Amino acid sequence: MARQTVELPSITFQSKTVATAFFRRMLNRYRDGEELTQDDDAILFELLQRHPDAEKIGVGVKLFYRDKTPDYPTSCFHIERIDGSTTDFSYPTCISATSSTLAQQFYEACRNAVSENLTRQKNTLFKEAGGKMRCSKTGDIITIDEADYRHTTPKFREIVSDFITENNITISPEMVTSSADMQYATRFVDLKIKDLFVRYHTARANLAMFRKHER
Repeated sequence: MARQTVELPSITFQSKTVATAFFRRMLNRYRDGEELTQDDDAILFELLQRHPDAEKIGVGVKLFYRDKTPDYPTSCFHIERIDGSTTDFSYPTCISATSSTLAQQFYEACRNAVSENLTRQKNTLFKEAGGKMRCSKTGDIITIDEADYRHTTPKFREIVSDFITENNITISPEMVTSSADMQYATRFVDLKIKDLFVRYHTARANLAMFRKHER
């Protein structure tokens, strides 16, 4: 029997076992009460969208942190929502989902709509800086291979959420296309929506250069 991959917008795991080990290591990097780094936050948000209970996301995710659950002695990932409410969730439940949700597919299409532009911007910035830049958080000198060109405030997921709300978008399967031959990412079929999002993102996004995995 072929192993079932776990596909997220930014990373694909070759099996559920590999994905489980990845997120277990992520959880173990933190202490109870500690907020996740921006890198881990972004990947965990992608995983959360596979959760069968959409109520876990609620009004929107502000941040993730590790903590103990009142009913169990073990630690797990928790969400603090935009409205201040909190809840825990099971990453194995998300991994076990049989397929990505429509919301996740839309999020991935948004991500892919701007990815080439952001890569070009990153390359241009390093070229203009002579091949080295400073990490916006630590001030350390970094090369392009050591750098992430990352959204600061608002986070990318907030831009996507606000875009949907402000444009009264009802997400439908016809808006996006899943992977096919020679196409391994979900993209917009509706090019008007794609262009609208690219313009919206350009107007809202604030980005800076960080060392990869900087906490």
